[in-house]
Amino acid sequence: METANGLRMVNGHGWRTGFANLFQMASGSFWHTKKWLIQTGIWLLCMNGVMTSILWKIPADRVSQAAASLGSIKTMQAAQDNLIAFAVMIFLTVGALALPIAAIITSQEAIIGERQSGTAAWLLSKPVSRPAFILSKLAASTLGMSVTAVAIQGAVAYSMLSLRIGTPWPLTGFLGSMGMVILNIFFYLTLTYMLGSIFSNRGPVLGISLALALVGPSYLRAIPVIKDITPWAFFVNITEDVPLGLGLALGRSPASVTSIIGTTLICLVFIAVTLLRFQREEF
Repeated sequence: METANGLRMVNGHGWRTGFANLFQMASGSFWHTKKWLIQTGIWLLCMNGVMTSILWKIPADRVSQAAASLGSIKTMQAAQDNLIAFAVMIFLTVGALALPIAAIITSQEAIIGERQSGTAAWLLSKPVSRPAFILSKLAASTLGMSVTAVAIQGAVAYSMLSLRIGTPWPLTGFLGSMGMVILNIFFYLTLTYMLGSIFSNRGPVLGISLALALVGPSYLRAIPVIKDITPWAFFVNITEDVPLGLGLALGRSPASVTSIIGTTLICLVFIAVTLLRFQREEF
């Protein structure tokens, strides 16, 4: 039987108790409204709009030459000199800078807002586990941004690039690069959730997460080891070499996947801390 607020009886055991129901509710508030259309339109303008304008400014007689030399690009200077590679770099850079900020802003109330409004206490008085409460929200947030800001934008970008060079763009590397964009978003989502479970107001959550998003990459040269546990070096060059994400998008094989593994592990640490901290929360 469904209740007035949209909750319905579902089977679940252990940490999964209530997960499906809560995920459906969290996803519905996004996909059953115009939010996803608005978000898709914004990213289409910000990411693909800029890239497409650069692509179609390339003189027709230079397109073939630029496309033929994509596989040999190894340095940032070479990427900037090649207008097609430069367009891809702008697309990825805008995503790397803007998407984390959007992820932080949209998720900073996921725990704090429901805690302050009393919704969390009400939901947890039902047959709902605390891990399910957190993980359902995180899954819904990740899915929403992955589809509207990455999958759709990536499909449009891939189509534009293939159309401009007159042949299909290297698909495997491009998909790998889009996966890194999703991992970059996931890093900031899990970070924001963790901070939301630790602090009781929005100030520290926004301050710390935004500071890391905006200033964190600047520490790569001073503290090189952090590139192995953060996504900051995915699309930002700390040497003269092409960053890992851009190299993949251009069709190059990755020299190392250490930063991908490290970032994935640190995201799992963020999730674990969030769950442990939320288990101790008193409502």
